[in-house]
Amino acid sequence: MNCKVLRMLLPVIVLALPALAPAQAPNPKIWEPLRHPFYYNKKIITKAPDTLLVWTYRAATDESRTQRMEAVRVDDVEKSLKYKNFHHETVLWEIDCAKHRFRIEEIIDFDVSGKVLDRSRYETAGWERIIPGTGGEALYQKSCFPRPQSKKKKK
Repeated sequence: MNCKVLRMLLPVIVLALPALAPAQAPNPKIWEPLRHPFYYNKKIITKAPDTLLVWTYRAATDESRTQRMEAVRVDDVEKSLKYKNFHHETVLWEIDCAKHRFRIEEIIDFDVSGKVLDRSRYETAGWERIIPGTGGEALYQKSCFPRPQSKKKKK
């Protein structure tokens, strides 16, 4: 399996699994908790009726950093060394609310200083069915059926 395919499948697989280790939370003004250690950007983009673009954020744990280094090492040993500083990834998801499906548009890996380590775009990615009980379903629910924010009353 080449690195591009693995990079595309990894976020889908990881969203389906429970968190194994704690990770640092991103800026709460931008990122809303989804399912630890995942967050989603509150500024959801409407691409078309019933089709949304949503960014997710996942901070790297020691385990995920090691796994990413090993996956990158298969194709590029020199590049894998940069992953010692892997801090977080963002994934752009396209969600079809009406048909209960999603696909990955883009994955970006960042180091501790915010520099892009790698960026992959998937213009021809196929649609995947949203599986009940997974992080994908949590993202679908939060994106497609957002609950109105309650406004705090001043006393």
